[in-house]
Amino acid sequence: MNFIRFVGLLFMFFGILASCLLAVALAVLMARSWPILIAVLLAGLLFELITTEAGIELTATTQS
Repeated sequence: MNFIRFVGLLFMFFGILASCLLAVALAVLMARSWPILIAVLLAGLLFELITTEAGIELTATTQS
């Protein structure tokens, strides 16, 4: 049972590591190429507009 848990945690660790590396690579790519930066900003703006029209609120509050 401990081995299965270890393998699961190992996959989770490498998944988090890969996503962090992807975020850093995207930030570097956006800094070097301004059309990609514009595309990402427009995608964020479009996402905000769609969620506002749908009435979806994205909040970071937690209930305790």
